[in-house]
Amino acid sequence: PSSPMLRLFFSLSLLSVLALGTAGCDSEESLLGEFEGRIAVGPEARVVDGEAVYTVVDGPYGPEFVIGLFVGDLYDSDFDEYDYVLFRRPGDRPGVGAYAIDDDPTRAFGATIARVEEADEPLDAVGAILNGVGGTLALTRIDGYGFITGSFQFDARGVMAAPPNRSVDGNARGTFEARYEPPSVFRRLGLDLGI
Repeated sequence: PSSPMLRLFFSLSLLSVLALGTAGCDSEESLLGEFEGRIAVGPEARVVDGEAVYTVVDGPYGPEFVIGLFVGDLYDSDFDEYDYVLFRRPGDRPGVGAYAIDDDPTRAFGATIARVEEADEPLDAVGAILNGVGGTLALTRIDGYGFITGSFQFDARGVMAAPPNRSVDGNARGTFEARYEPPSVFRRLGLDLGI
């Protein structure tokens, strides 16, 4: 284009297309959502980050809303080794608001902290699985691009699967921007998420 106005129009058009293509994603490395937080299991606490996704699945009692926060890359978690925080509750995607986390997911969000190695060999499995016993999941923004923004903080109780097996307490807190993915993405991981 030779006219300065026409060049300006094309430049602005290109910028708006680029802005729409990256809206809702803070990182150029991942097209999925992201999270960062702190997870403590027993005496070990770690600062973590990774990918965040959500979906709605058909469960045995109807639709179930699920948010998965996967430490590192989503596909680093599979049937053999996994590291994630998972939230779930009956029903479709909820609206903006603060929701209780409880060990009875029929009245509140259920939450799970899971970090297990050698999971495909039950006798050799090492790690921890904890369920949330109290806390809050806040959904602060839901946009039209398929992203949900929020934060979480909860206490958890579970089992450390390492000889000798023992009870363990923990907690998790952090923020996320999760992107919608179809249920098949969760199922492809081969994890027993109950979905």
